[in-house]
Amino acid sequence: MNPTTLLCLAALALPLGAAPETLTPLDAQLLLERLKKLRAGSEQRIEARYKSAHGAFRDAIASDNAAHGLYLKCIEKVQFEDEKKKASEFRDWKRRHKERGDSPAFRRALRHQLSWLLLTLEAASDPDKQDELWPKAVERIDQIFKDAKELKGEQSRLRQSVLASVFATAYGLNGIKIEGWPTAPLELDVVYEQLIFPPLRKRSKIPQLRSAWEKRILHEGSVHSEWGRPANARGVRQERSADLERFLAERRPQLLWDMEVDLFKTGDQKGAALRMLAHIEKNDVHKNTGEWIVQFEELVKGKSRPAPVSGTAESEPEKEAKGKEPRS
Repeated sequence: MNPTTLLCLAALALPLGAAPETLTPLDAQLLLERLKKLRAGSEQRIEARYKSAHGAFRDAIASDNAAHGLYLKCIEKVQFEDEKKKASEFRDWKRRHKERGDSPAFRRALRHQLSWLLLTLEAASDPDKQDELWPKAVERIDQIFKDAKELKGEQSRLRQSVLASVFATAYGLNGIKIEGWPTAPLELDVVYEQLIFPPLRKRSKIPQLRSAWEKRILHEGSVHSEWGRPANARGVRQERSADLERFLAERRPQLLWDMEVDLFKTGDQKGAALRMLAHIEKNDVHKNTGEWIVQFEELVKGKSRPAPVSGTAESEPEKEAKGKEPRS
């Protein structure tokens, strides 16, 4: 920094109690230059933190034991080193953890938690490309349900924000703000509605949208079929629990209806309309059938209105209604 700049900056550092002054153009320029350097330094430090975390997380998801090893290191840092506690206290905690908290299900859950945290880190690193990450999100959720039996008893960990995990805290990632991003992989409604469906709601991607809906229905069903079956007195899991029966009778038909409405609005009007009629006929005693009938009429009538006479402008309310047709 040259002597003139140093002199000007020194002049800006006024003692307390000095008379208030207005910034000169030179003052403003110098302050903005300092801000630019501070911002560049901050961005470099954040990028370095991301790289460090990415490498550690990538190594840790290679196996359940590796994920658990990183978990222990993060616990030691966050709960003991940062809190200025003794090494002997950490050893005592680790012994209790091994006796009471450690298990194959716990380690597998940590691995999936890290996997979603890695994806979250990727989204935070390049927010403009979040819409491109939906295939990776589906892949990770698929893997969670492939491991459903191994995760039983620890699946609730995957309903918690990965940015609140000890991994994120240890690597300074818990302050990340990422708008519209689902931070818990088993919050399925949020994952699908905020991340997976939006980029697929295009006429050219209707087959992919339908496939994604089928995945969502399958995943929600797996929650009830894999984790909703209690064991009987002899420890044998029931084939179907009341929870699963309720899903099959109530929730699944509603999801199938919502899928067809979404496909209709995205452009598959004729096919979706025919499937909606068949769905109403098949589920005529469902508690929501009346609502489906009303919604069907509104959708079909909205598409059957005659086009405006040539040369006659549509009213503003009509234009607004078309532009803001609500999704179910």
